Amino acid sequence: MSTAVDKIISRINEDVEIKIKKIQKDTREKIEKIRNEEYAKWEREKKKLELEGKREVESIKRLIISKAQLEGRRELLAAREELMENIIERIKLNAKNAPRYSEYIRSSIEDAKNVLGEEFTIVCIPEDKDMVEKFVSEIAPKAKVVMGAVKHGGIMVKSADGERGVDYSIDALVERKINEIRKKIVSKLFEGEHA
Repeated sequence: MSTAVDKIISRINEDVEIKIKKIQKDTREKIEKIRNEEYAKWEREKKKLELEGKREVESIKRLIISKAQLEGRRELLAAREELMENIIERIKLNAKNAPRYSEYIRSSIEDAKNVLGEEFTIVCIPEDKDMVEKFVSEIAPKAKVVMGAVKHGGIMVKSADGERGVDYSIDALVERKINEIRKKIVSKLFEGEHA
C-alpha cells in the first residue's frame, strides 16, 4: 500500500501545492494585518510609556510582535493540519483504485484464515464482491462473503461464532499506518518550511 499512497499523493500534489500557496498567502496577509494592528497599538503604547524609559518600551514591542508571530504560526499550523486531514481523506477515497488494492484484499483474506481458521464471515462492499469471492474460493472456501458497509473499501472479518473479528478496512489500514502516511505528506509538502 506504500506505493499506492505515494501515487495517490503524487496525483494530488498539484492541487495541494495550489492550496498550500493560497494558505501561505492568506496566512502571510493575516500575519501582516495582525502585525499592523499590533504595531498601531504599540505606537499608542509607546507614546504613553516613553516617560518610563526606552528599555520597557522595547520589551513591550518585542512582546507584541512575538504575540503576532505566534498567532500567525498557530493559523499556519491549523491550516496545515486541515490540509493534511483532507489529503488523508482523499487517500482513503482513492485507495480502491490503487494498483495493489486487490493484493491487499488477498493478503487480508489469507491473514484472516490464519487468525480465525477455515470458517469465518467476510463483509465487503458490493463493488468488491466478485473479487472477494474469487479470492475466498482459492484461499478459504469455507468462508462466507456478505455485503455490508465498509467505508472506503477493504474487508471486515468475523469468526464463525461471531466472538472475534479483524478489521481490514481501508480506514483501519490508514489508522495503522497514520504516522508513516503523515511523515510522507510532511516530507512531500512541507519540507524545508518553518511554522
